[in-house]
Amino acid sequence: MGKSHWMVRSTLLLAVACLAYGCGGGGGGDGLGGSQTVAAAVAGGGPASEPLQVGSAVQPAGSDAEGFGIKQQRPVGPQAEPARVALPALVRQKSAQVRHAGARPVGDARAVDATATAQSLQRLLQWTPTASGGMKAAVSFSSQDAQGLRLGLQVRQMPADAVVRVYRQDRPALVYEITGQAILQIIERNAAAGDASDNGRTWWTPDSGASEATLEIELPAGVPATALDVAVPALAHLFENMSLPPEGALAAKAVGDAIACNLDSTCFDEYAAQRDAVARMLFVDNGKAYVCTGTLLNDRDATRTPYFLSANHCIASQTVASTLQTDWFFRSQACNSGTLSPQSTARTGGATLLVASADTDTALLRLNEAPPAGAVFAAWDASPQAEATSVVGIHHPRGDLQKISTGSIMGTLACTNDTDGSMLCDSSTDASAGYYDVGFDRGTVEDGSSGSAIFREGRVIGTLYGFAASAQCSVNDVRVYGRFDLAYQKGLKQWLSPPVGIPPAWRHAAHRFLPRPGGVHVHADFSVRPGFPDGSANSTRSEWMVSRQRS
Repeated sequence: MGKSHWMVRSTLLLAVACLAYGCGGGGGGDGLGGSQTVAAAVAGGGPASEPLQVGSAVQPAGSDAEGFGIKQQRPVGPQAEPARVALPALVRQKSAQVRHAGARPVGDARAVDATATAQSLQRLLQWTPTASGGMKAAVSFSSQDAQGLRLGLQVRQMPADAVVRVYRQDRPALVYEITGQAILQIIERNAAAGDASDNGRTWWTPDSGASEATLEIELPAGVPATALDVAVPALAHLFENMSLPPEGALAAKAVGDAIACNLDSTCFDEYAAQRDAVARMLFVDNGKAYVCTGTLLNDRDATRTPYFLSANHCIASQTVASTLQTDWFFRSQACNSGTLSPQSTARTGGATLLVASADTDTALLRLNEAPPAGAVFAAWDASPQAEATSVVGIHHPRGDLQKISTGSIMGTLACTNDTDGSMLCDSSTDASAGYYDVGFDRGTVEDGSSGSAIFREGRVIGTLYGFAASAQCSVNDVRVYGRFDLAYQKGLKQWLSPPVGIPPAWRHAAHRFLPRPGGVHVHADFSVRPGFPDGSANSTRSEWMVSRQRS
């Protein structure tokens, strides 16, 4: 049955809104510059100017200084002989094998009994002296058949001048390094957002890209081992290969199982600026690893603050935001080559959650590390969009190389929570309807595409919430995008267009949480159901049911 048979669409309200507020756009590609504004009445004062459109900007060369972690050659001195903890092959639970129309699961949590407490970890650590008068020790963790590991380092006490390193035994010279102070800052950020639990006290290492990862801890001179109170009670066993290849091995990286109707974004140079704003996201929630998509955003003043837009159902808490790894330029080297671009690079410092709204399924983060040179701070349009507006979506379906989809807005949807934890979405012409119904005539979206932006004439206007998982390559499939204009008015504007004279330090992150029973990660799985109890399809009112499932 075609989508038009069960989804009512109306253009009147959006058309009027565009006439009232101006839905104009700039040119596409790199030509989006400047801000366009409209006057807004301010209670108790004169008119104020608020931008509805902001142009793009490019991260210049030399500005992507290393942040929390660095890849470097190993310091001169003997390598710490690691203790070894080996886990057998993972037996995946049935629920973890279900694909959801939301954040795509790519890794399972595994308990590590041998290092579950600080006392048990201390018994394994064999401290050896360093040339600087301190000492260091290491533990090698392996999980059979894993495509990658992320270790959960639970910290109750750590010297600020300690150094933590993560590397692999098969390539020990390639090291990720972070200071104790940086780890403590991450944990303090989680606590400040209200999470003083063990999850909030856990720092997750970057993806090792293999079935083994070595954790090395170095203490400075004069600091005893008793100053350290840490454990590794769990690790994330990645069952899909999400790693970037090491330097010198890029040609061997062929990835992807996205369905065939996806389009390679590298083939569309007219959208070069937009694709350079989009990054693949890898994050950990309750020990499990997930993939979504996000977009770097410009702000009114072009400060190059790394604001990053995604979906609330991907990241809805500071603790999860702290685990974020972003992969940039994660696309093919040439059109339809299937080989990863040598430009691809990762940022592993996590993010600060600024806004998390279930109303439009929007999450705004600020990355803790600068994006790489050449990344684009995307232009955006905070005006409402009319039906039949042409749009382009850029995303990472199933965590694959970047893809692109083209289509148009078919109408707006109002979504509400049902008593069983589901969400019902109805066609609506109300100005407060929080979502766009988008139809694609080329390309599609899949798990892992969640949080990705749609662009109108080069500007962000929405973020992907989910889709009706029927025949995903059908032009009649429904894709639901949260409206950027409503998200902007409800919270994004205090960051993207702050009132003049109010410094950033005076603005506070607004954490609004989607209910998650039992603390589990919740995914959106879409299915269509008739609007009437008798199951009639010939209804002027049809419903979506968005079932909330746990994995």
